[in-house]
Amino acid sequence: MKKIWFVAVWAVCVAVDAWAVPVRGVVFRDRNGNGIRDRGEKALTHIPVSDGDTVVLTDGKGRFSLDIGPGTSVFPILPAGYAFAERGIANASFRYFGPGEEIGREELSFALVETPRRERFRIAAVGDVQVKNRDEASYADRTVLTELAGRGDIDFSVFLGDQVNDDCDLMRSFVGDLAALPHPVWTVVGNHDRDMDSVRLDRVYCSLLGAGTYAFDYGKVHFIVLNNVFTEGRKGYSGRVTERQLRFVRNRLRLVPEKDLVVLCQHIPLAYTRNRDEVEQALGGRRVLVLSGHTHTVGRHCLSEKIHELVAGASCGTWWVGERDQNAIPLAMQQCGSPRNYFVVDFDGADYAFRYKGIGLDADRQMEVWIGGEERIDGEIPKLAAIPAGTVVANVFGGCDSTRVMMRVDDGEWIEMERTPMTAPNVSRVAYWNRHGGYPTKFSRRMPLRQSESPHIWVAELPVQAMTGTHRLTFTARDPYGFDVSGVRVFTLSR
Repeated sequence: MKKIWFVAVWAVCVAVDAWAVPVRGVVFRDRNGNGIRDRGEKALTHIPVSDGDTVVLTDGKGRFSLDIGPGTSVFPILPAGYAFAERGIANASFRYFGPGEEIGREELSFALVETPRRERFRIAAVGDVQVKNRDEASYADRTVLTELAGRGDIDFSVFLGDQVNDDCDLMRSFVGDLAALPHPVWTVVGNHDRDMDSVRLDRVYCSLLGAGTYAFDYGKVHFIVLNNVFTEGRKGYSGRVTERQLRFVRNRLRLVPEKDLVVLCQHIPLAYTRNRDEVEQALGGRRVLVLSGHTHTVGRHCLSEKIHELVAGASCGTWWVGERDQNAIPLAMQQCGSPRNYFVVDFDGADYAFRYKGIGLDADRQMEVWIGGEERIDGEIPKLAAIPAGTVVANVFGGCDSTRVMMRVDDGEWIEMERTPMTAPNVSRVAYWNRHGGYPTKFSRRMPLRQSESPHIWVAELPVQAMTGTHRLTFTARDPYGFDVSGVRVFTLSR
């Protein structure tokens, strides 16, 4: 049986190669931004162009040729200082050849406009929006998209997969919501963005958004986007990168200076990707920041000395459920205790720093601090009542195992806090109220929170002199991976 399977796969591979057809095109500088090559508009030479596997360079006349098969995307690897003439979702300007579509009949034309070239820039890394109907799309419009649209400091956004929740028809309309943002948008394929048929591929996604695997440059940073949702069976999937994608990574990086920063964007975290070792080998020992989503929790993974992963959380939180706020939008707190969020990442040459951004919250809200004995209602919740009075629990949303968290009371000595895997107190509270009739209230849906550990909690005990009266707590949280935040909390305890 195994031999038959091998022969079948080999036959398919041979057939795909036999179907390969040359496709030709040109990349040019679009001076007036109309998307058409007018007289006098010059060709752009030595621009990388790819099909998600091979990478070629345009010649002296801006021309390129690639041999491709059905279901292939063709795209230029946008160089620093250039953008597509058409605004909106940048990767939608790629050319996807769907199954059954004739290849090679047309000459492809990619119009690029010149933009200011800056080594210092800021992006928004946005995890799962994951809307499943127009009501939830409205939640996204009124929260994360409105907030991003009102920011004048974002150069572009990367949406890290699961734009929708298993609804390709909704995908067609929701991409218009993303395209309405005033800055360029790049998107990643998520497991819920795939076709809702028995095959579960990314054909609809690519027909709307150009490609699932591609790359682009900005400043001195080289972004590589991979579709690492590997379909298994009718509905299953795993985090995996194909050999074709690994070749693309290697081919792309041959043209990238060793000292430059690489940012790898994918939906399923690299930490949970089955052939992670092969991906790391393809990255060739370079310094890499990985941006991912998928888990609906905020997390970070120091995968090696040079590879650091930021799991950006979910802008939909726990799938747009939970108690509603004053605008009738579900709070949807995440399992790690973090509110719905995205991350802001600042780049300066090959260096970067990042900050958590709670949607609709002040930018300085970087943590949630709970103190044992402060809130009497928590005494009715066994898991919280068991924590001794005066215990400070700091949920530092962007922290990781390399983060050092310090606190001090008023102007006293700094106290080092200990990283402690435990359920976030606000999660324990909601989970208890879910079980005992407090939640959900009318018109709300129950948040499916469990007593799971949060990966970014630190604990310390208050000094004796702070056990009564009103005091001020100051916090700092720093690590070597570009994370440096602080916070302040006022509290009152009485014996």
